[in-house]
Amino acid sequence: MGGVALRYADTLSASAATITPRASADWGRGVAEVSGTYSQFASGGWSTQGALSGSLFAPFAGGFLAELAGFSGGSAHQDGTRTGEVLANVRLHSMRKWGELFMGAGGGRTWLGGGGSAGVFLGEAGVSTTLQHSTATIVLSPAVVDSLKYMDGQVSLSWTRAKLDLGAVVGVRVGDQLTALGGTARSWGSVNAVRWLSSRFALVAAGGTYPIDPTQGFPGGRFASLSIRLATRRAAEAQTVTTQQPGIDAPPDEGLAVATDFRAARTGVRSVTLRVKAPRANLVEVTGDFTSWTPVRLNLASDGWWAATLPVGPGKYQMNLRLDGGEWIVPPGLLSMLDEFGGKVGLLIVESNTKM
Repeated sequence: MGGVALRYADTLSASAATITPRASADWGRGVAEVSGTYSQFASGGWSTQGALSGSLFAPFAGGFLAELAGFSGGSAHQDGTRTGEVLANVRLHSMRKWGELFMGAGGGRTWLGGGGSAGVFLGEAGVSTTLQHSTATIVLSPAVVDSLKYMDGQVSLSWTRAKLDLGAVVGVRVGDQLTALGGTARSWGSVNAVRWLSSRFALVAAGGTYPIDPTQGFPGGRFASLSIRLATRRAAEAQTVTTQQPGIDAPPDEGLAVATDFRAARTGVRSVTLRVKAPRANLVEVTGDFTSWTPVRLNLASDGWWAATLPVGPGKYQMNLRLDGGEWIVPPGLLSMLDEFGGKVGLLIVESNTKM
């Protein structure tokens, strides 16, 4: 909930009070998110917009991770104008020790504010890397909307530590421009900051510029906003939460749970606690790119559980599990994929803001 000041297409200024509900879910092989915004303008008008997106993941030949994604969104305004968009695309992710490479393509249809519609074809290629508390992503996105052809290049940076989240985006567009929407800027940039005051309450400030969106007929412009965020839980707060991931070909007596140790986050050191239930084992070890592939012994806890807490920051990692010195196996509950040498490894995802 908050307030925002905007300048559309460098000509029309407006200010509004906004409320933006958002919900997300993550069940290992898939993620989904729904969000919306209602804006009440100082001039008396109103505007709403919403979006629904989701992805399903599966191992693919050659050590790639395949993603099938879908997106639908739209807006409605007091003057009767409506827009809409439906897209589907496929991505391939190549997981590396330093991050990932990805590429994809897709298409769909858009319904513009004037009542017409147009076909949309999209491409995507990028690279992402995570270092300590920071994540950097570079994406190139060629697009064709009806007769328009253009390509966007965008760099995104995020930094998370303790109770502060920072983000920045810089982008540039080459190719055709939808001049009917007003504005001729071909570059944009924005920054945002989230300061968590408690596990459920944060202050959010953002500002910058954004480009014309030909897929939905939105004009570009400038904005500044200040709002408060209410959440069900703050991931970097001082508490330990264990999330059990669904088993995939799990041995009958073994299971894997991954938890983020939020108490360690207070000192600026992120960690994960790996827990394996193996009541008949005498030795349990894990290895992965976060240990430089050096085996690490887990400690026997209680009720057949073995555990170890390791310093691991947000990111995507490869790991395996071994019982009593046997063969290395994919930990039950993690997505199985091929590494760069053709062996099977489990994909461990540690997020900077864990979804509960």
